[in-house]
Amino acid sequence: MTDDDLLARLLDGDHRALARAITTIENRAPGHRDLVSGLYDHTGNAEVIGITGSPGAGKSTLVDKVAKTYRDRGLTVGIIGIDPSSPFTGGAVLGDRIRMASNIGDMDVFFRSMSARGSLGGVSIATADAVKALDAFGKDRIIVETVGAGQNEVDIIKTADTVTVLLQPGSGDDVQMLKAGILEIADVFVVNKADLDGANRTVQELSLIH
Repeated sequence: MTDDDLLARLLDGDHRALARAITTIENRAPGHRDLVSGLYDHTGNAEVIGITGSPGAGKSTLVDKVAKTYRDRGLTVGIIGIDPSSPFTGGAVLGDRIRMASNIGDMDVFFRSMSARGSLGGVSIATADAVKALDAFGKDRIIVETVGAGQNEVDIIKTADTVTVLLQPGSGDDVQMLKAGILEIADVFVVNKADLDGANRTVQELSLIH
Protein backbone atom coordinates (compact mmCIF):
# COMPACT_ATOMS: atom_id res chain seq x y z
CA MET A 1 0.00 0.00 0.00
CA THR A 2 1.37 3.45 -0.94
CA ASP A 3 1.43 6.35 1.49
CA ASP A 4 -1.28 8.05 -0.57
CA ASP A 5 -3.48 4.96 -0.34
CA LEU A 6 -2.91 4.75 3.42
CA LEU A 7 -3.80 8.39 3.90
CA ALA A 8 -6.91 8.08 1.72
CA ARG A 9 -8.13 5.04 3.66
CA LEU A 10 -7.46 6.76 6.99
CA LEU A 11 -9.46 9.82 5.91
CA ASP A 12 -12.23 7.49 4.77
CA GLY A 13 -12.61 6.11 8.30
CA ASP A 14 -10.67 2.84 8.00
CA HIS A 15 -9.54 1.86 11.50
CA ARG A 16 -6.89 -0.52 10.15
CA ALA A 17 -5.40 2.29 8.11
CA LEU A 18 -5.36 4.49 11.22
CA ALA A 19 -3.54 1.82 13.21
CA ARG A 20 -1.06 1.24 10.40
CA ALA A 21 -0.45 4.97 10.02
CA ILE A 22 0.36 5.34 13.72
CA THR A 23 2.70 2.34 13.51
CA THR A 24 4.45 3.95 10.54
CA ILE A 25 4.80 7.19 12.49
CA GLU A 26 5.96 5.51 15.70
CA ASN A 27 8.58 3.41 13.91
CA ARG A 28 9.73 6.35 11.78
CA ALA A 29 9.33 4.03 8.82
CA PRO A 30 10.20 5.17 5.27
CA GLY A 31 7.56 7.62 4.06
CA HIS A 32 6.41 8.69 7.51
CA ARG A 33 7.32 12.34 6.89
CA ASP A 34 5.19 12.49 3.75
CA LEU A 35 2.36 10.79 5.61
CA VAL A 36 2.47 13.32 8.45
CA SER A 37 2.62 16.18 5.95
CA GLY A 38 -0.49 14.81 4.29
CA LEU A 39 -2.32 14.73 7.60
CA TYR A 40 -1.81 18.42 8.38
CA ASP A 41 -4.48 19.74 6.00
CA HIS A 42 -7.09 17.60 7.75
CA THR A 43 -6.30 18.51 11.37
CA GLY A 44 -7.41 21.22 13.77
CA ASN A 45 -10.88 19.96 14.65
CA ALA A 46 -10.20 17.72 17.66
CA GLU A 47 -9.77 18.89 21.23
CA VAL A 48 -6.69 17.34 22.85
CA ILE A 49 -6.65 16.62 26.58
CA GLY A 50 -3.45 15.67 28.34
CA ILE A 51 -3.58 13.73 31.61
CA THR A 52 -0.38 13.53 33.60
CA GLY A 53 0.77 12.93 37.14
CA SER A 54 2.93 10.76 39.33
CA PRO A 55 2.94 6.95 39.02
CA GLY A 56 0.04 5.34 40.86
CA ALA A 57 -2.13 8.45 40.96
CA GLY A 58 -4.85 6.76 38.89
CA LYS A 59 -4.32 8.24 35.43
CA SER A 60 -5.54 5.20 33.48
CA THR A 61 -8.72 4.94 35.53
CA LEU A 62 -9.43 8.65 35.02
CA VAL A 63 -8.81 8.36 31.27
CA ASP A 64 -11.28 5.47 31.11
CA LYS A 65 -14.00 7.44 32.89
CA VAL A 66 -13.40 10.62 30.90
CA ALA A 67 -13.62 8.65 27.65
CA LYS A 68 -16.90 7.07 28.75
CA THR A 69 -18.31 10.49 29.63
CA TYR A 70 -17.44 11.80 26.18
CA ARG A 71 -19.07 8.75 24.58
CA ASP A 72 -22.21 9.31 26.65
CA ARG A 73 -22.33 12.76 25.05
CA GLY A 74 -22.10 11.21 21.58
CA LEU A 75 -18.50 12.25 20.93
CA THR A 76 -15.88 10.01 19.34
CA VAL A 77 -12.65 9.48 21.26
CA GLY A 78 -9.04 8.65 20.54
CA ILE A 79 -6.70 7.64 23.37
CA ILE A 80 -2.93 7.49 23.31
CA GLY A 81 -1.43 5.87 26.38
CA ILE A 82 2.30 6.39 26.83
CA ASP A 83 3.83 3.43 28.63
CA PRO A 84 7.27 2.82 30.08
CA SER A 85 9.65 1.16 27.66
CA SER A 86 10.66 -2.45 28.10
CA PRO A 87 14.41 -2.56 28.80
CA PHE A 88 14.59 -5.72 26.67
CA THR A 89 12.50 -4.96 23.57
CA GLY A 90 12.02 -1.19 23.70
CA GLY A 91 8.27 -1.79 23.36
CA ALA A 92 5.49 -0.61 25.64
CA VAL A 93 4.87 -2.22 29.02
CA LEU A 94 1.07 -2.52 28.98
CA GLY A 95 0.32 -3.04 32.66
CA ASP A 96 -2.11 -0.12 33.03
CA ARG A 97 -4.35 -1.08 30.12
CA ILE A 98 -6.44 -3.43 32.27
CA ARG A 99 -7.84 -0.34 34.00
CA MET A 100 -9.43 0.86 30.77
CA ALA A 101 -12.25 -1.62 30.46
CA SER A 102 -15.34 0.59 30.21
CA ASN A 103 -15.02 1.20 26.47
CA ILE A 104 -13.95 -2.24 25.24
CA GLY A 105 -15.81 -3.12 22.05
CA ASP A 106 -16.83 0.47 21.31
CA MET A 107 -15.61 1.18 17.78
CA ASP A 108 -15.88 4.93 18.39
CA VAL A 109 -13.13 4.71 21.01
CA PHE A 110 -9.73 4.07 19.44
CA PHE A 111 -7.00 3.20 21.93
CA ARG A 112 -3.31 3.00 21.18
CA SER A 113 -0.41 2.32 23.55
CA MET A 114 2.91 3.85 22.62
CA SER A 115 6.28 3.18 24.17
CA ALA A 116 8.12 6.13 25.67
CA ARG A 117 11.23 4.69 23.98
CA GLY A 118 13.56 6.45 26.38
CA SER A 119 12.02 9.90 26.00
CA LEU A 120 12.30 11.80 29.29
CA GLY A 121 9.48 14.28 28.72
CA GLY A 122 6.59 11.99 29.74
CA VAL A 123 5.46 11.33 26.17
CA SER A 124 6.88 9.60 23.11
CA ILE A 125 8.67 11.57 20.41
CA ALA A 126 5.99 10.37 17.97
CA THR A 127 3.04 11.38 20.19
CA ALA A 128 2.27 14.71 18.49
CA ASP A 129 2.19 13.10 15.04
CA ALA A 130 -0.02 10.26 16.29
CA VAL A 131 -2.42 12.89 17.65
CA LYS A 132 -2.54 14.42 14.17
CA ALA A 133 -3.50 11.03 12.73
CA LEU A 134 -6.40 10.71 15.18
CA ASP A 135 -7.45 14.30 14.47
CA ALA A 136 -7.41 13.76 10.71
CA PHE A 137 -9.35 10.53 11.19
CA GLY A 138 -12.14 12.61 12.70
CA LYS A 139 -11.99 11.95 16.44
CA ASP A 140 -13.79 14.66 18.42
CA ARG A 141 -11.68 14.28 21.55
CA ILE A 142 -8.14 12.94 21.88
CA ILE A 143 -6.82 12.00 25.32
CA VAL A 144 -3.09 11.59 25.88
CA GLU A 145 -2.03 9.82 29.08
CA THR A 146 1.62 10.39 29.88
CA VAL A 147 3.92 7.88 31.46
CA GLY A 148 4.20 8.36 35.25
CA ALA A 149 5.58 11.88 35.39
CA GLY A 150 7.85 13.81 37.73
CA GLN A 151 9.12 17.34 38.00
CA ASN A 152 10.56 17.71 34.52
CA GLU A 153 8.16 15.65 32.41
CA VAL A 154 6.24 18.55 30.90
CA ASP A 155 6.32 17.84 27.15
CA ILE A 156 2.57 17.19 27.11
CA ILE A 157 2.03 20.96 27.06
CA LYS A 158 3.34 21.00 23.48
CA THR A 159 0.55 18.69 22.32
CA ALA A 160 -2.51 19.16 24.52
CA ASP A 161 -5.03 22.00 24.48
CA THR A 162 -5.88 21.27 28.11
CA VAL A 163 -3.49 19.69 30.62
CA THR A 164 -4.83 17.88 33.67
CA VAL A 165 -2.42 17.08 36.50
CA LEU A 166 -3.54 14.23 38.73
CA LEU A 167 -2.48 13.96 42.37
CA GLN A 168 -3.48 11.68 45.20
CA PRO A 169 -3.98 12.26 48.94
CA GLY A 170 -0.82 12.43 50.96
CA SER A 171 0.95 14.34 48.19
CA GLY A 172 1.75 17.34 50.35
CA ASP A 173 5.52 16.92 50.14
CA ASP A 174 5.24 15.93 46.50
CA VAL A 175 3.35 19.15 45.74
CA GLN A 176 6.31 21.19 46.93
CA MET A 177 8.74 18.98 45.04
CA LEU A 178 6.79 19.31 41.81
CA LYS A 179 6.10 23.04 42.17
CA ALA A 180 8.84 24.15 39.79
CA GLY A 181 7.88 21.70 37.08
CA ILE A 182 4.76 19.75 36.26
CA LEU A 183 2.36 21.80 38.41
CA GLU A 184 3.08 24.91 36.38
CA ILE A 185 1.66 23.43 33.17
CA ALA A 186 -1.72 22.44 34.63
CA ASP A 187 -5.01 23.89 33.43
CA VAL A 188 -6.91 21.53 35.73
CA PHE A 189 -5.89 19.82 38.96
CA VAL A 190 -7.57 16.57 40.02
CA VAL A 191 -7.11 15.13 43.50
CA ASN A 192 -7.92 11.45 43.04
CA LYS A 193 -8.78 8.86 45.72
CA ALA A 194 -10.36 11.66 47.73
CA ASP A 195 -11.88 9.22 50.23
CA LEU A 196 -8.40 8.67 51.67
CA ASP A 197 -6.87 10.68 54.49
CA GLY A 198 -4.94 13.71 53.35
CA ALA A 199 -7.16 14.75 50.43
CA ASN A 200 -8.11 18.08 52.00
CA ARG A 201 -4.49 18.86 52.80
CA THR A 202 -3.46 18.18 49.20
CA VAL A 203 -6.19 20.54 47.96
CA GLN A 204 -5.01 23.20 50.40
CA GLU A 205 -1.41 22.83 49.24
CA LEU A 206 -2.50 23.30 45.64
CA SER A 207 -4.58 26.33 46.58
CA LEU A 208 -1.61 27.97 48.26
CA ILE A 209 0.50 27.49 45.14
CA HIS A 210 -2.16 28.77 42.77
